[in-house]
Amino acid sequence: MTLYLTSTGLEDKQVAERFKKVIIKKDINTVSFLVISVQDNESDAFYLQKTKDELKSIGVSDIEVFELGDKPFKPTNKNGYDVIYVCGGNTFIYLDRIIKTGLDKFIIDAVKSNKSVYVGVSAGSIIAGPDITIAGWGSEGDSNDINLKQTTGLGLTNIVISPHYRDELKKEVDDFREKYGYQVYGLTDEQAVRISYSDIGVLKDVVSMEFVNKE
Repeated sequence: MTLYLTSTGLEDKQVAERFKKVIIKKDINTVSFLVISVQDNESDAFYLQKTKDELKSIGVSDIEVFELGDKPFKPTNKNGYDVIYVCGGNTFIYLDRIIKTGLDKFIIDAVKSNKSVYVGVSAGSIIAGPDITIAGWGSEGDSNDINLKQTTGLGLTNIVISPHYRDELKKEVDDFREKYGYQVYGLTDEQAVRISYSDIGVLKDVVSMEFVNKE
């Protein structure tokens, strides 16, 4: 089971190259991607196009987009997806819609059974963990306007990611870590972390954990 968690996707060249060399085990143009994105406004549309452009720039040609709304998720690729790529945005909205569309069960099954690699971007990285409370934490936290009360994440890892990390946010992250007791890692916009587990669904047995562009 492999996760590649980021703040800004494959925007950084080293993050993108490491993804191609370490995560993908075959020609990139044969790799199928399921890109999951909320599309509520022009900003969402801009970042979705940016994501597609980044993927195409490294040679990806098989891209299916699922727009998170009210419709249940029904996979169109009968062979599954090599990569499930969850974009960024408001983390509370993402988690709420992923659950309501039934995507949560699909993602968990695909990733834990090694059918798919999970790539998270900001909110997508937070959702992969045990809980998304950190999304609303501190001076730059997401607003929970939908009043989501169930903050349990997908549980693909027991690690909590704090994306867009900078030195001035250290105290806020430390305070969160102290209050909730999670293993928290701050990722800058130029970093990624690759997490691999040996046994399917066994989160205590980490085969490897690698930071890309670690300072």
